[in-house]
Formats: sequence, structure tokens, C-alpha cells
Amino acid sequence: MATKRKKQNGRSDPASEPGRAQRTRTLLLEAAIDEFSELGFHEAKISGIVGRAGFTQPTFYLYFKSKDDIHAHLVERVRDELRAVIAGARIPATTPSANVRDKLRGAIEAFLQYFIDNAKLAAIGYFGTEHNSQLREEIVALVSRNIAFEQGAGYCREDLDPVFVSQCYNGSLERLIRVYLLSGQYDARTLADKIADLYGYGSIPSGRGRDGAPLRADTGGKKIRP
Repeated sequence: MATKRKKQNGRSDPASEPGRAQRTRTLLLEAAIDEFSELGFHEAKISGIVGRAGFTQPTFYLYFKSKDDIHAHLVERVRDELRAVIAGARIPATTPSANVRDKLRGAIEAFLQYFIDNAKLAAIGYFGTEHNSQLREEIVALVSRNIAFEQGAGYCREDLDPVFVSQCYNGSLERLIRVYLLSGQYDARTLADKIADLYGYGSIPSGRGRDGAPLRADTGGKKIRP
């Protein structure tokens, strides 16, 4: 009978079980998420990751080359997942006008919900100062393309620069996520409704001012978000 492999910190050796490679890799990634989100990139250590996962450092190097390697994997995971969320946020051109605001709110809510469901991972790949500049620029570009599409569909004012709007939107969204969402003050749906109201309708009321003149300027016939 073959000798059983020794256990490491109460766990079976990753080489002793069926499907062990994928499970071991997953455990290392989950431990890395905890390590990086709690300590930051510079203070995190491979010894801390393997200690959390219940493995030894030689096991770590079977799956990742270095601390930078596993961190880069997590950053790329956030990038891919947020790209997918934004890609699904574009309002279809066939959407009835009466449903556009709900579609806008739903798209914003899906983005916000990602940060609730993946708070620790987002702290690494989105909020981490060392590696997030490129991701933010990519998000601005993706959102600006969505806005340009919606301009063509008549859902957004045609005189607005999509990149400018995207920069304003994403800059404010990051702050709103920190202040209202991650603090638990609002859930994703409530915050999305408030953001959709602001960006969909603006801050100036549609009525007339004290002098009787319309408060909203004439857009010259250009369509605006309903």
C-alpha cells in the first residue's frame, strides 16, 4: 500500500487528492485576496499567503512565480470582470423611451453591486493605488463608448463630449462608492437610483424660476437623457 502523504497544517498535501491543482490554486488566490486587502501590496508576504491557505512556500511556487505574479493575476481578474459588467451596461437602441431611466439605473446598480460582492478584491484591483491607473483609463474609455452609442440612439444629449462625461461620471462614482456604498449607508439599488436621477435629469429643476423664465437652458433641439 502506498504511503499516505503528510498533511500540512491540517490540510492534505495538494498532490494527494483528485482535482488538487485547481483547488490549491483557488485556496492560494483566496488567501492572497485576504492578505493584500488587509495589508496592502508592500506589506503582504508570500509567507502570509501560504500561512492563510495552509500550505508551504514550495507549494506557492508551483502555481505563481512571485508575489507580483499572484497580485497581477488578481488585478487582471478585476479588470476582466468590470469590463464584462460595463459591456452589459449599454442601453439597447430598441429600448422604449419610458424604460430608459430604469435601464440606466440598472446598469449603474450592476456596477455598484460588483463592489459589494467583491469588496476585498476590488480593494486590490480597483482602489489599490499602485496598479489601478490603467484600469481606470480603460473604464473611462469603455463608458465613453457606451455614452456615444446612447447619443446615437437618442438617449443622451448629442452636444456632450462622451469622454468628458465619462471622466466626470467615473471620478464621482469612485468617491460615492467609498462614502456611501462601502460604508453601508446605501445599498447598490438606492445609490444607483440617486446617481441615475442626477446624471439622467441633472440638478436644475424643469420648472420656471422666480422671474418666470425657464430654469433649464434650451438645448437647441438636442435630445437629453429622459
